[in-house]
Amino acid sequence: MIENLEELLKKTDKVLPNEDLFLEVARDIIKDEIKSYLKEKMKNNPKIREEIRDAILKYVDSKVKEAEANTLLLKSLGELGVLTLPPEVKDDLIAHFYKTFQKEIDEFLDKTL
Repeated sequence: MIENLEELLKKTDKVLPNEDLFLEVARDIIKDEIKSYLKEKMKNNPKIREEIRDAILKYVDSKVKEAEANTLLLKSLGELGVLTLPPEVKDDLIAHFYKTFQKEIDEFLDKTL
């Protein structure tokens, strides 16, 4: 009987969730309650709701501008890198680039011409 009890205890560790699961559930419940509370406060105060909306729009706009600036910077740095290459390496690079994207370049040229 004691052997069966020991086996049962070993199996329950595998079957029952550990305390991490309970803590995660508790955090989710608390987050949901906080969200509900904040949504209720925002619903009752249109001014705050509009300010938050404007702030989110400005934030998203700034992230788009940041991505655009990063793209322009990488493009410029790439061009600078190509300009500083020795002529024979530059020719190889351009030939390899064209070979890699030949299909896309040809399709683009066919559409535009």
